[in-house]
Amino acid sequence: MNTTPVLNISLEPHLRETLAQLPIVLPTELSQELISHLGRPIDGSNTIPYDTLDKISFWSRTAGGQKALHDHSPPLDPHSYSMIALLAGTRTSPEKNFPVHRAIDPDAERRRAIDDKKAISAVINAIFSVAGTGVAAWWASAQTGLRIEWRAILAVCAALVVALAEIILYVIWDSRRNTKAQTPIHRTPSETTKLKREDDDVDNVEPSSLTSNTGHHEGVLRQRIGASDILSAE
Repeated sequence: MNTTPVLNISLEPHLRETLAQLPIVLPTELSQELISHLGRPIDGSNTIPYDTLDKISFWSRTAGGQKALHDHSPPLDPHSYSMIALLAGTRTSPEKNFPVHRAIDPDAERRRAIDDKKAISAVINAIFSVAGTGVAAWWASAQTGLRIEWRAILAVCAALVVALAEIILYVIWDSRRNTKAQTPIHRTPSETTKLKREDDDVDNVEPSSLTSNTGHHEGVLRQRIGASDILSAE
């Protein structure tokens, strides 16, 4: 049993007009197959199998097909029946409902990548903190004269305390991050206009004003240097 899905092509008006001249020159079996698709009422949902177009394209490249096309009155161009020409301006599987494409927000993707890096850094930092605490507790307990089993218990307990603290901190950080990501920033039109005006003011700062301010500061600096020289001379 053949379970290969049938790939349909939309039977556009220009494709119907191109194929309408072929039934009288095609082989009998292929001609009947084409007539069965061209004989349907013309509406926007008409389709033709891709395999049928592939057979017609293959036949047009054979010696018998090219001779039949040239003998037709008027002669037909074999290149008009290549797959590229037949599929031009058509749609693939128009009867299927494909999911709507949703564009990816580059800003959201960048923020997600940054959050992922922060999460990985937090996990690595927690691992080193736990391991470092355990090693430090083991080394410090050696100075107390405790037996090895008690030193091991002390090191494990210290590491568990740090691990619990790291887990709590990570959960708090992750919950705040999710809350911040789910809370959109809404600005009123007045706030948006104010921000735009501030940006325009920054962009429209004249170089002359910056130069004059710089000159003023340089003059003050010269006066201070002159005063210090006088005082030192006295």
